[in-house]
Amino acid sequence: MRYKFLIFSVLVGWVCGVSAQSDIVEEMPADSVVIQDLAKNAEYFSKGLEEKYNENYLTAISDFEQALLFFKDDDASMYELSGLYMLDGQINKALFMIQQAAKLQPDNKWYQIRLADVYLEKSDYQSFIDIYDKLLQDEPDNLDYLGAYIDVLLRIGQYDQVIEKLDIVEQQLGKNEYIFLQKIEIYNQQGKKDEALAELERLVEFAPDDTHYIAMLAEAYRKMNRDKDAYKQYLKIKDLEPDNKYVNVSLMDYYLSIGDTEKAYADFVAAIKNKNLDYDTKVQLYNYLLQDNKFNFKTAKELNEKMESVANAFIETHPDKPIGYYIIGSTYQAKEDYTKAKDSYLLSISKGGNDNMIYYNLLNCFDQLKCYDEQIIYADKALELYPTIPVFYVFKGFGLYNVKDYENCIKTFEKARKFVSDSDLLVIIDSFIGDSYHNLKNNEKAYEAYDRILRYKPDEISVLNNYAYYLSLDDKDLERALQMSEKTIKAEPKNATYLDTYAWILYKLGRYQEAKKYMEKVFKHDKNPQGVNYEHLGDILYKLGDTKNALKNWKKAEKAGGEVSQFLEQKIKDERLYE
Repeated sequence: MRYKFLIFSVLVGWVCGVSAQSDIVEEMPADSVVIQDLAKNAEYFSKGLEEKYNENYLTAISDFEQALLFFKDDDASMYELSGLYMLDGQINKALFMIQQAAKLQPDNKWYQIRLADVYLEKSDYQSFIDIYDKLLQDEPDNLDYLGAYIDVLLRIGQYDQVIEKLDIVEQQLGKNEYIFLQKIEIYNQQGKKDEALAELERLVEFAPDDTHYIAMLAEAYRKMNRDKDAYKQYLKIKDLEPDNKYVNVSLMDYYLSIGDTEKAYADFVAAIKNKNLDYDTKVQLYNYLLQDNKFNFKTAKELNEKMESVANAFIETHPDKPIGYYIIGSTYQAKEDYTKAKDSYLLSISKGGNDNMIYYNLLNCFDQLKCYDEQIIYADKALELYPTIPVFYVFKGFGLYNVKDYENCIKTFEKARKFVSDSDLLVIIDSFIGDSYHNLKNNEKAYEAYDRILRYKPDEISVLNNYAYYLSLDDKDLERALQMSEKTIKAEPKNATYLDTYAWILYKLGRYQEAKKYMEKVFKHDKNPQGVNYEHLGDILYKLGDTKNALKNWKKAEKAGGEVSQFLEQKIKDERLYE
């Protein structure tokens, strides 16, 4: 590119010098026009540069075009216009301009580079290559040229030519990491695994302390099923860089592949303790390996012990993160130490843990510990995060039922129904809705809920039992109640609760001898009978005329306690039946 103001000054000086030295030439009007044109050319060129730098590209184009009107061989304006035309998408104009500039100044490398760029934009790869062949002849060690040249050769799939060019460059410059990496990439694209591996081995030999290249080599060995060779490379990395963030993961993966789960587990724990490995990767490893028992721990006890070590490693390395406390909570829960498990889950939540499993396990602990008020509070917290997960409504409903807030219990379970398609979970939900309505003395609504269950699960024996018993208490549909109860004792003939219900319905139907027979089975199969069982037997015996033994059983019912009738005390006092 020329310095236009300098040229203008030289031309003016030359013309003025000629005028001063010659007495023959009196006036040169033609030269005066030339000088004026060059002055205008320089003026518009200057304006064009200023507009370009201010990103006023269309105005700049106009200025450079004006500059050319005053000096048609202005290659500098041609060069500038070629770039601006490219920006404006006028590729053919850009090509014409830079071709003209390159003809005027064929040795200007910037013109040649711009010309090659325009050819590339037009996908004229061969013209691009021809230009760069000449550029590389002049500057064979110019890596910028080499990179652009190779990029185009790769784009058109001329892999062998690239390798040849890289070989030439390597001879000129010596071994170079860039050249190794380019060859490796090309061989991989060609599917020449052996050649790629050979270059990778040469690269590691060239840079023996670079753990990144060693890791690349190890990975290549693994892909070619040369696991022992890969293992040697991992050991090199560990020796060179003991805290390398990926080496423990790589070794763990290797040990798992050969079935050495003990060593794999040791490197897994080491990876967790490695402060250079990011926390999220560690969590992903835990989820993948421990949740699916990739280490093949033989017993639940062994798994729990290993989980405890993992939890402690997380807590030691990441004390402000939630997962360690969640894992340790799970180990306590597996040992049925629900208090410690609950405290660990609460600590996990305080550290930012909001995974739905943390809340699920925590709510289960509250349920086991009968901490129903806290169960309700944390179920609400879970529902703020996961409003469409029905199990959190169920936990809340459990809590409300156990604190005898039946109205809110019903509302909660009705909300749960909107998000449930699983029939087993619907059974639980509708059972609690029915039982809550029953406790509110709204038996019609209770029976609606039970009927709803039996429509999609006609043999759900726990519902059949409760439904039948409640019908018997209401002296309603006793034959239907008996049929439902009969299904339960056929399914579980030794279940004392179901036998008691069946006996009680027979009693309500006046079939006292049969009722006595089934009540005796209750005491045969239940070594710890409840107060209601004794009371029922007492009522049956009374109807059969055995007042003495009826009174004995009523007194046993009083002593056992539990869900006995409101008339029990009066029965004992008056030694007669009240219903």
